[in-house]
Amino acid sequence: MSQNRVLGYNIALKLGTKTCLGRTQEDLTVTPTVKESITKDDAGSKQFAVVGQEVTFKVSGLVTFDDTTGTTTTMDGDDLMDQSLKTGSAAEISAQYYRGANGAAYAGTVIMTGYSESSNSEDEATYTADFKVTGAFTKVTNG
Repeated sequence: MSQNRVLGYNIALKLGTKTCLGRTQEDLTVTPTVKESITKDDAGSKQFAVVGQEVTFKVSGLVTFDDTTGTTTTMDGDDLMDQSLKTGSAAEISAQYYRGANGAAYAGTVIMTGYSESSNSEDEATYTADFKVTGAFTKVTNG
């Protein structure tokens, strides 16, 4: 039985058709939504059921600007800042998370829940963008 390890640079979050330019790290968190109940029939024992999941992403990277007019493959620093300021349905982005050529891909709709930039006097400026899936997050391809 062979095992294929996934290298970090093969994992990406696509927002629409674009990845975030200058990214250095992407984090995915899936947290079950658990409902707790207790009835008299349970004889004092709590019952738990997973009723959904909360899916969040965090993308971190170097603040980078693409000087190519009309780029269709990346969201640069300005694109991310613009997205963070959108409201209503304009704030929704279709997203796809994939793990290399052999891993499954998952898709859903996300909203940006936070954006920050950090800089000091010596290092390159960095950003962190946080996203939350607003509905279903489903497998769209098998590896």
